[in-house]
Amino acid sequence: MRAFKVFLIIIAAVVVAGIVIVTTSVIQGKVETNQTQEALDPFYTPPNPLVGNPGEIIRTEPIADYPITGATANRILYISKDPAGNLRASGGMVFVPNTPSVGERKVVAYAHGTSGLGDSCAPSRSDQTPSTQPFIQTLMDLGYVYTATDYVGLGTPGDPYYMVGQSEATDVVNSVRAARNFPGSKAGSTYAVMGHSQGGHSAIWTGELSKQLAPELNLVGVTVSAPATQLEPLLNQQWNTTIGWAIGPEVAISWPLVYPDLAPIDIVTPEGAKLYPELAYKCLTDAGIDGAIQQALGNTMFSQNPATVPAWQNAMREQTPKPLPSAMPVLMNQAIGDGIVLANTNSLTQQKWCAAGSNLQTNWLGQLATGSLASAATHQDTLLAAWPMETDWIQARFEGKPAVSNCGFTPPVKPYTPTGAQ
Repeated sequence: MRAFKVFLIIIAAVVVAGIVIVTTSVIQGKVETNQTQEALDPFYTPPNPLVGNPGEIIRTEPIADYPITGATANRILYISKDPAGNLRASGGMVFVPNTPSVGERKVVAYAHGTSGLGDSCAPSRSDQTPSTQPFIQTLMDLGYVYTATDYVGLGTPGDPYYMVGQSEATDVVNSVRAARNFPGSKAGSTYAVMGHSQGGHSAIWTGELSKQLAPELNLVGVTVSAPATQLEPLLNQQWNTTIGWAIGPEVAISWPLVYPDLAPIDIVTPEGAKLYPELAYKCLTDAGIDGAIQQALGNTMFSQNPATVPAWQNAMREQTPKPLPSAMPVLMNQAIGDGIVLANTNSLTQQKWCAAGSNLQTNWLGQLATGSLASAATHQDTLLAAWPMETDWIQARFEGKPAVSNCGFTPPVKPYTPTGAQ
């Protein structure tokens, strides 16, 4: 018995020691993150008042130790606009090849996916190598300039506009202007736009609004992976899941800024009302974990499906991108096993856009991950799986080759219907 008690004491001590080590590690990591972000704050604080033209660069600095070869990686702060037309500062990145350029370089603009609204969530403020790194390296090897917006209000002072199409597109085209203004970039007016998840939404809206927002630029095509294209069907299926906790808080913060008649209190649970202002500013992984815990406890973010509330439904429909005209080619990549942007929503996009005459090529990918988190991992991995196809597709557009639609191909997943039938 005594030996057994000693054994239990040892086990308890090991468990406690493990908890202490993990807790200490987490705290140390947060302290280091806070210190890094505090050091970056001056760079991301724009002059007051902010004057200039959209696309003008406020300041730049090299990004130290970025794992890229044959190119320079740079952090930028540039001028954009908010939905009301006010000048705003946006952070971002510009990568420029070191190899000499004969003539102007082509530009690839990247629109990132959901990250959280906190300062440290902005890609250009993150010390983590983004999943786009292999794609960026390929673009540098091809001699293109790469520019990536953070979006206004993400990492910079002021309100954020998550999933607001006009704001996203404005930031993307102004990031192209910023790339052209970057010293020594030799960036020309011809560009392509690429986006993943929320960034797919941004990229498609850029395709729709590019000529209106930046008539001096020449957008040759849009390529997207797991794009959020059908907001109402997506929410109809995800509103009472963990996804509601991961994405809902950012919408609850941002959309009422553009639609004053939207009241989050009308659609959130008491637990959701208490937590969403904090969750919105957590980075995606932490917000997702907190949301999964709430879901496991039987708590949902929303008290009802927002798509059934007229004001929210109208906003969703306004923010759902329309089919692009045939003159604006689109490449869409979608994994069948995606548990976040569900495949049946982009099967519906393929159906609607092809019927509308869009020049759409859709690549359907299989299950890209395994394990208990496979559906979420598949969503993230779609970007990695698709980038070689996207690179080839973009290169062909820059070379003036015609894009070929595959609208005659029947998707492997049935389009979403109001009953949710697959």
